[in-house]
Amino acid sequence: GKYFYTKMQCSILQIDGVNLMKKELLYFPLAFALQGCATDPSSPDYPISQSDVHAQTYTYVDLDGSKDELWKKARNYIASAYGDSKAVLRVEDENSGTLIGKGIIKWKMLTSSLSPYCYSEYDIRFVSKDNRARLQLELLAGVPSISECVAWPLPSKYGYQQITDKFLQISSELEISL
Repeated sequence: GKYFYTKMQCSILQIDGVNLMKKELLYFPLAFALQGCATDPSSPDYPISQSDVHAQTYTYVDLDGSKDELWKKARNYIASAYGDSKAVLRVEDENSGTLIGKGIIKWKMLTSSLSPYCYSEYDIRFVSKDNRARLQLELLAGVPSISECVAWPLPSKYGYQQITDKFLQISSELEISL
């Protein structure tokens, strides 16, 4: 997409008692003001709809460990990957092998190099059994308070691809730690 840039700064100069208007054109990306204006549904910059959002489920089999050992390894991974498992996890049930939490993920809104970065929340669900486990990550609609993309409750197609790629990376790192 093409973006137009404009900003006018006006100042008044006084020369020999005559006021003159001085105009200076400075440029800034209008893309920030036009957030959400992609009109071609096939464009990667076009926002996705709720029906485009699917839970990403990753199943790990033939693992070496009991339900409790795998649960502890997953909790330790979350603590190291997210910095603080207490801030992320809402449920830590070792007896059932369950971890439930919420994360925040960063994504670039548009394919343009001038595009801002946005944030979205996602659910984290982990369940362990003896020698196997399952992770489910699901994007949530809405705009977290830290995001500047207030008009984007769901990402663009381009942003959603970044999110699913990051989910796959999280799954791969978790699998290594299990």
